[in-house]
Amino acid sequence: MVEMPDTVRAYQKTQIFTDRTTPGMMKNDHRVRSGVWAKIVVQKGEVVYEIPERDETATLTPDAPGVIEPLVTHRILPKPGSKFYLEYYR
Repeated sequence: MVEMPDTVRAYQKTQIFTDRTTPGMMKNDHRVRSGVWAKIVVQKGEVVYEIPERDETATLTPDAPGVIEPLVTHRILPKPGSKFYLEYYR
């Protein structure tokens, strides 16, 4: 998984999602805009982060967040009992 550049700064944070409250669009292929990065911050449990075009899958935990690159198609699949939020950077 790539690392977020040191030059970007946080500007927005989502609400906390669970496996039951995660919007359907996050569970399907989608991407963030050009110039926007995001961090998947897991507070509890595990979240599966998939990048289909690279055939990559990572299991994220409170100790291992995920980084979303601009314009890269991905899916976020929370496991039962998980809690997470996204932080957006530019």
